[in-house]
Amino acid sequence: MPSLAVISLAGGVGRTTLAATLARLAARAGHASLAVDWDPQNLLALHFGLQHPPAEGLASNAANGLPWQGSALRSADGAVVLPFGRLSLEQLRDWYPQMARERGWLADRLAQIELPRAHAGVAWTFIDTPRSPSLLTEQAMRAADAALLVLRADPGALALLPEALEMAATRPVLAVINGFDASRPLQQGVRAALRARLGGRLVPHVVHRDEAVPEAYAHLASLAEQAPHAQATHDLFGLMRWLEARLLPGLPQEAADGA
Repeated sequence: MPSLAVISLAGGVGRTTLAATLARLAARAGHASLAVDWDPQNLLALHFGLQHPPAEGLASNAANGLPWQGSALRSADGAVVLPFGRLSLEQLRDWYPQMARERGWLADRLAQIELPRAHAGVAWTFIDTPRSPSLLTEQAMRAADAALLVLRADPGALALLPEALEMAATRPVLAVINGFDASRPLQQGVRAALRARLGGRLVPHVVHRDEAVPEAYAHLASLAEQAPHAQATHDLFGLMRWLEARLLPGLPQEAADGA
């Protein structure tokens, strides 16, 4: 049952979009798939067709003394979505100290979830996290088998890379470049530098910048359904196959290395 904490040290890199899309692709492939929103912005459910951030969720129900399991939703393609829920500023002031004291809180809760057995026999969990560094990201790392570090091909990614690798030192780190524009020489150069520093941990398939991504989000639709032939759709299928080769036992590692 592979689980990924989707992390980043910069905002606006498409972390939530990637977490949601990967969860939907896993479900479309016949896997059991769980998408966990562990970001107080509580926006992950909007990528599964909801028009407004849900009030009930894992954190909000727990903070209010309600059963948190009942806040799970199911998308049209079969993915299970566990929102963060809406917490007031006052509740967040209490929530963060609790997370600092109970560092395994999220891992303990996710261990209680039994996903329906899919015919493919695999259960995936994708945890969307807030911008790091964050106590909640640390919680997500403890709950996951590995981290997927989402990067832009800009100088900031190179500057923040040592901090990102140090933060995720307790788990294997895989990295993906999102929103890549091949027409920009600077991005080509940053990609080469990231490849030199990360080696086989960098996904060989970049996710290209593609207007189909925000358009699908604006229509509250799945990217694979809204734009099945878009470049980004092709890239994300490639990313999912690469992750399967890396994280599922018994699959050939050559696929993970882009061979």
